[in-house]
Amino acid sequence: MKMLAVYIVMFLYGLYKLFVGLEFQGFESNILMITNLVVVICLIVARLNVWKTEQGSLMKKKVEVEDAHQIMLEKKAYTAATYIQIALSVSFIALLVGFLLLRDTQPKIVLVSGILMMISFASLFPSKKIISVTNPNFKLPDPQSKNFNKEYLEQFDGGEKYVMLKGLNEIYTLVIWGLVILAFGLMFYSAFTGDSQLVSIIGIGVLLMLIQVSYTISLKPK
Repeated sequence: MKMLAVYIVMFLYGLYKLFVGLEFQGFESNILMITNLVVVICLIVARLNVWKTEQGSLMKKKVEVEDAHQIMLEKKAYTAATYIQIALSVSFIALLVGFLLLRDTQPKIVLVSGILMMISFASLFPSKKIISVTNPNFKLPDPQSKNFNKEYLEQFDGGEKYVMLKGLNEIYTLVIWGLVILAFGLMFYSAFTGDSQLVSIIGIGVLLMLIQVSYTISLKPK
Protein backbone atom coordinates (compact mmCIF):
# COMPACT_ATOMS: atom_id res chain seq x y z
CA MET A 1 0.00 0.00 0.00
CA LYS A 2 2.88 2.38 0.66
CA MET A 3 4.08 2.22 -2.95
CA LEU A 4 0.52 2.73 -4.18
CA ALA A 5 0.27 5.89 -2.06
CA VAL A 6 3.64 7.08 -3.41
CA TYR A 7 2.49 6.55 -7.01
CA ILE A 8 -0.75 8.47 -6.36
CA VAL A 9 1.20 11.38 -4.87
CA MET A 10 3.55 11.34 -7.87
CA PHE A 11 0.57 11.42 -10.24
CA LEU A 12 -1.14 14.31 -8.45
CA TYR A 13 2.09 16.32 -8.31
CA GLY A 14 2.81 15.64 -11.98
CA LEU A 15 -0.75 16.65 -12.92
CA TYR A 16 -0.33 19.88 -10.96
CA LYS A 17 2.98 20.68 -12.69
CA LEU A 18 1.42 19.95 -16.08
CA PHE A 19 -1.49 22.38 -15.57
CA VAL A 20 0.77 25.06 -14.09
CA GLY A 21 3.18 25.00 -17.04
CA LEU A 22 0.70 24.08 -19.78
CA GLU A 23 0.72 27.51 -21.44
CA PHE A 24 4.40 28.26 -20.87
CA GLN A 25 5.98 24.98 -21.96
CA GLY A 26 6.42 23.80 -25.52
CA PHE A 27 4.23 21.18 -27.17
CA GLU A 28 6.93 18.50 -26.86
CA SER A 29 7.35 19.18 -23.13
CA ASN A 30 3.63 18.86 -22.48
CA ILE A 31 3.38 15.64 -24.48
CA LEU A 32 6.32 14.11 -22.59
CA MET A 33 4.80 15.11 -19.24
CA ILE A 34 1.49 13.52 -20.26
CA THR A 35 3.41 10.40 -21.28
CA ASN A 36 5.09 10.29 -17.86
CA LEU A 37 1.67 10.59 -16.22
CA VAL A 38 0.42 7.66 -18.30
CA VAL A 39 3.37 5.63 -17.02
CA VAL A 40 2.48 6.51 -13.42
CA ILE A 41 -1.16 5.51 -14.07
CA CYS A 42 0.05 2.13 -15.35
CA LEU A 43 2.16 1.70 -12.21
CA ILE A 44 -0.84 2.60 -10.03
CA VAL A 45 -3.05 0.04 -11.76
CA ALA A 46 -0.29 -2.57 -11.52
CA ARG A 47 0.34 -1.93 -7.82
CA LEU A 48 -3.41 -2.02 -7.12
CA ASN A 49 -3.66 -5.46 -8.77
CA VAL A 50 -0.59 -6.65 -6.86
CA TRP A 51 -2.17 -5.52 -3.59
CA LYS A 52 -5.47 -7.24 -4.44
CA THR A 53 -3.61 -10.43 -5.35
CA GLU A 54 -1.61 -10.44 -2.12
CA GLN A 55 -4.70 -9.77 -0.03
CA GLY A 56 -6.69 -12.39 -1.92
CA SER A 57 -4.01 -15.01 -1.35
CA LEU A 58 -4.52 -14.64 2.41
CA MET A 59 -8.24 -15.33 2.18
CA LYS A 60 -9.49 -18.83 2.87
CA LYS A 61 -12.15 -20.07 0.48
CA LYS A 62 -14.40 -23.10 0.44
CA VAL A 63 -13.17 -26.09 -1.57
CA GLU A 64 -15.88 -25.71 -4.23
CA VAL A 65 -14.82 -22.12 -5.07
CA GLU A 66 -11.09 -22.45 -4.38
CA ASP A 67 -10.15 -23.13 -8.02
CA ALA A 68 -12.17 -20.16 -9.31
CA HIS A 69 -10.59 -17.95 -6.65
CA GLN A 70 -7.09 -19.12 -7.64
CA ILE A 71 -7.76 -18.37 -11.32
CA MET A 72 -9.02 -14.90 -10.40
CA LEU A 73 -5.84 -14.21 -8.41
CA GLU A 74 -3.65 -15.40 -11.29
CA LYS A 75 -5.49 -13.09 -13.69
CA LYS A 76 -4.89 -10.14 -11.39
CA ALA A 77 -1.20 -11.04 -11.04
CA TYR A 78 -0.73 -11.22 -14.81
CA THR A 79 -2.72 -8.02 -15.27
CA ALA A 80 -0.26 -6.31 -12.92
CA ALA A 81 2.69 -7.70 -14.91
CA THR A 82 1.13 -6.47 -18.17
CA TYR A 83 0.73 -2.91 -16.89
CA ILE A 84 4.29 -2.91 -15.54
CA GLN A 85 5.61 -3.97 -18.95
CA ILE A 86 3.55 -1.23 -20.61
CA ALA A 87 4.98 1.30 -18.15
CA LEU A 88 8.52 0.09 -18.84
CA SER A 89 8.13 0.28 -22.62
CA VAL A 90 6.45 3.69 -22.62
CA SER A 91 8.97 5.20 -20.19
CA PHE A 92 11.83 3.80 -22.29
CA ILE A 93 10.45 5.46 -25.43
CA ALA A 94 9.80 8.68 -23.50
CA LEU A 95 13.40 8.69 -22.26
CA LEU A 96 14.85 8.26 -25.75
CA VAL A 97 12.56 10.82 -27.40
CA GLY A 98 12.96 13.25 -24.52
CA PHE A 99 16.75 12.99 -24.67
CA LEU A 100 16.68 13.83 -28.37
CA LEU A 101 14.23 16.75 -28.14
CA LEU A 102 14.37 18.16 -24.61
CA ARG A 103 17.77 17.39 -23.09
CA ASP A 104 18.79 21.06 -23.35
CA THR A 105 15.49 22.84 -22.66
CA GLN A 106 13.69 20.52 -20.19
CA PRO A 107 16.23 18.06 -18.75
CA LYS A 108 14.13 17.54 -15.58
CA ILE A 109 11.28 16.01 -17.57
CA VAL A 110 13.72 13.66 -19.29
CA LEU A 111 15.18 12.75 -15.90
CA VAL A 112 11.69 11.88 -14.62
CA SER A 113 11.24 9.56 -17.60
CA GLY A 114 14.49 7.84 -16.71
CA ILE A 115 13.48 7.47 -13.06
CA LEU A 116 10.10 6.03 -14.06
CA MET A 117 11.85 3.56 -16.36
CA MET A 118 14.05 2.35 -13.48
CA ILE A 119 11.02 2.06 -11.17
CA SER A 120 9.16 0.07 -13.84
CA PHE A 121 12.15 -2.21 -14.33
CA ALA A 122 12.46 -2.83 -10.59
CA SER A 123 8.73 -3.59 -10.46
CA LEU A 124 9.17 -6.42 -12.97
CA PHE A 125 10.53 -8.65 -10.21
CA PRO A 126 7.49 -10.11 -8.40
CA SER A 127 7.22 -10.57 -4.65
CA LYS A 128 7.21 -14.01 -3.03
CA LYS A 129 3.47 -13.70 -2.43
CA ILE A 130 2.83 -13.15 -6.14
CA ILE A 131 5.07 -16.08 -7.09
CA SER A 132 3.21 -18.29 -4.61
CA VAL A 133 0.00 -17.44 -6.46
CA THR A 134 1.16 -17.84 -10.08
CA ASN A 135 3.54 -20.74 -9.45
CA PRO A 136 3.42 -22.15 -5.90
CA ASN A 137 6.27 -24.65 -6.47
CA PHE A 138 8.63 -22.16 -8.12
CA LYS A 139 12.12 -21.77 -6.66
CA LEU A 140 14.44 -19.25 -8.24
CA PRO A 141 17.75 -20.90 -9.23
CA ASP A 142 21.09 -19.42 -8.31
CA PRO A 143 21.63 -16.44 -10.69
CA GLN A 144 25.36 -17.29 -10.80
CA SER A 145 24.72 -20.85 -11.95
CA LYS A 146 26.09 -21.75 -15.39
CA ASN A 147 22.86 -23.63 -16.13
CA PHE A 148 20.56 -20.87 -14.85
CA ASN A 149 18.27 -20.86 -17.91
CA LYS A 150 17.91 -24.65 -17.88
CA GLU A 151 17.25 -24.75 -14.13
CA TYR A 152 14.75 -21.91 -14.50
CA LEU A 153 12.75 -23.75 -17.19
CA GLU A 154 12.75 -26.95 -15.17
CA GLN A 155 10.62 -25.19 -12.55
CA PHE A 156 7.65 -25.34 -14.95
CA ASP A 157 5.59 -28.41 -15.81
CA GLY A 158 4.70 -29.60 -19.31
CA GLY A 159 1.47 -27.58 -19.53
CA GLU A 160 3.17 -24.35 -18.48
CA LYS A 161 6.01 -24.93 -20.95
CA TYR A 162 3.46 -25.44 -23.74
CA VAL A 163 1.74 -22.15 -22.89
CA MET A 164 5.13 -20.37 -22.82
CA LEU A 165 6.16 -21.91 -26.15
CA LYS A 166 2.87 -20.91 -27.76
CA GLY A 167 3.25 -17.35 -26.52
CA LEU A 168 6.88 -17.12 -27.67
CA ASN A 169 5.95 -18.41 -31.12
CA GLU A 170 3.26 -15.72 -31.44
CA ILE A 171 5.76 -13.08 -30.32
CA TYR A 172 8.32 -14.35 -32.84
CA THR A 173 5.81 -14.03 -35.68
CA LEU A 174 4.70 -10.57 -34.50
CA VAL A 175 8.28 -9.29 -34.25
CA ILE A 176 9.25 -10.61 -37.70
CA TRP A 177 6.24 -9.08 -39.45
CA GLY A 178 6.57 -5.89 -37.42
CA LEU A 179 10.20 -5.41 -38.47
CA VAL A 180 9.39 -6.13 -42.13
CA ILE A 181 6.54 -3.61 -42.16
CA LEU A 182 8.71 -1.06 -40.34
CA ALA A 183 11.53 -1.50 -42.89
CA PHE A 184 9.12 -0.93 -45.80
CA GLY A 185 7.65 2.08 -44.00
CA LEU A 186 11.10 3.59 -43.56
CA MET A 187 11.89 2.88 -47.21
CA PHE A 188 8.81 4.79 -48.43
CA TYR A 189 9.47 7.55 -45.89
CA SER A 190 13.00 7.96 -47.22
CA ALA A 191 11.83 7.92 -50.85
CA PHE A 192 9.06 10.52 -50.44
CA THR A 193 10.67 12.90 -47.93
CA GLY A 194 14.31 12.71 -48.94
CA ASP A 195 15.24 12.10 -45.30
CA SER A 196 17.39 8.98 -45.58
CA GLN A 197 16.74 6.20 -43.07
CA LEU A 198 19.34 3.90 -44.62
CA VAL A 199 21.13 3.13 -41.34
CA SER A 200 17.85 2.22 -39.66
CA ILE A 201 16.83 -0.02 -42.57
CA ILE A 202 20.19 -1.81 -42.52
CA GLY A 203 19.92 -2.22 -38.74
CA ILE A 204 16.45 -3.75 -39.08
CA GLY A 205 17.75 -6.12 -41.78
CA VAL A 206 20.63 -7.26 -39.59
CA LEU A 207 18.27 -7.72 -36.63
CA LEU A 208 15.89 -9.78 -38.79
CA MET A 209 18.76 -11.99 -39.89
CA LEU A 210 19.99 -12.52 -36.32
CA ILE A 211 16.51 -13.38 -35.03
CA GLN A 212 15.75 -15.87 -37.81
CA VAL A 213 19.18 -17.51 -37.78
CA SER A 214 19.18 -17.80 -33.97
CA TYR A 215 15.69 -19.32 -34.03
CA THR A 216 16.65 -21.83 -36.73
CA ILE A 217 19.85 -22.82 -34.91
CA SER A 218 17.87 -23.37 -31.69
CA LEU A 219 15.73 -25.96 -33.54
CA LYS A 220 18.76 -27.82 -34.86
CA PRO A 221 19.25 -31.25 -33.21
CA LYS A 222 22.20 -31.31 -30.82
